[in-house]
Amino acid sequence: MRYCLALIFFGLTPLFAQSNQLAGMQQDIADLKTEVEKLKLENQDLRESLAREKASKAPASSTTEANTRQRKEILDEVDRRLKQQTTDVNAALAEITRQVNTALNKPAVAKTKSPSTPANNSATPATESTAPAEALPTDIPHAGVTYRVKSGDSVSRIARQLNSKPEWILKANKLPSPAALKADVEIFVPQSDTPAQ
Repeated sequence: MRYCLALIFFGLTPLFAQSNQLAGMQQDIADLKTEVEKLKLENQDLRESLAREKASKAPASSTTEANTRQRKEILDEVDRRLKQQTTDVNAALAEITRQVNTALNKPAVAKTKSPSTPANNSATPATESTAPAEALPTDIPHAGVTYRVKSGDSVSRIARQLNSKPEWILKANKLPSPAALKADVEIFVPQSDTPAQ
């Protein structure tokens, strides 16, 4: 029982850290949105001021023309900053969406490099990957492939096909037992240079 609780705690620890990171990013986005709203109001005030000045049809003088030119330059700068802020907010929102989708849909985090076809696996291609160093225990290889589990696959069969060991696959994907393997899910399969025993 204590072992199961410890496994659950260590399994949830990365989610808490990711949750804190997402909360920080959401706060940054809220701050950016506030700044964008301020810029929009400033932009609107400048436009109204410029419109009032044009409507008054004051005698054209060099000072008035200089002020108008200066206000137009300020207005253009505010427009440019507003567009940049909007682009930054959209990029931050897209990144948070991508991270949330990854956290919800992908149990194993791995960076895909290039496709390769394992010698004994013609049904489902795997892609070469290197797992992040902090994501894996030190007693298993950090090089390997990502593999989409098919219906009927077992941990031992995948280990044989992809030159790995069942215990490596279980540790790398934080699976409590071979029965926890689910079909149609991508997992990280650590591999060594020598054939698995």
